[in-house]
Amino acid sequence: MKQYTMTMSNMITIFRLVLLPLIVYLLVTGNRVAAFVIMLAALLSDGLDGYLARRFHQESRLGRFLDPLCDKIFLAVILVTLHHLEAIPLWIVVVIILRDFLILLGSCILLKNRSVVEPSNTFGKLTGFVFGAMILAFTIDLRIIGNILMYLSIPLMMVAFISYSVNYLKKMRGV
Repeated sequence: MKQYTMTMSNMITIFRLVLLPLIVYLLVTGNRVAAFVIMLAALLSDGLDGYLARRFHQESRLGRFLDPLCDKIFLAVILVTLHHLEAIPLWIVVVIILRDFLILLGSCILLKNRSVVEPSNTFGKLTGFVFGAMILAFTIDLRIIGNILMYLSIPLMMVAFISYSVNYLKKMRGV
């Protein structure tokens, strides 16, 4: 695996962050359909970058760290913006951001102490998919669907967090 090479996959990941100010601007100015379309493209690019990295053997330590970091920043900014627009409750914003912060903190500690970058697991990917669908639903004011996805995300979020925590503890013990 390459160390810190800037690959096409990593550029796609960074481009997602570049789109973030535009999405926030569109949301705040009431252009929710345009925000939805760009957000959907950004969320789809999240799957594309991983596929390209695997397909063309361009997986890198940078990508393993950068992709989840960008995902967490993207999600946090969109959640805060949607809460500001009164489209999503504060408690879910706090819970998701706190969970992501703890996972990111654990990842940084693992990287520093064990030189290990923990890849996303199935539960994390599934939770991310539900989060993406949830923010898309709230973006175009499909509150019933957004609420269903929000409450569905809670048990998924807990299982993913426990899974990451168990893996973190194993790696820190050197198991």
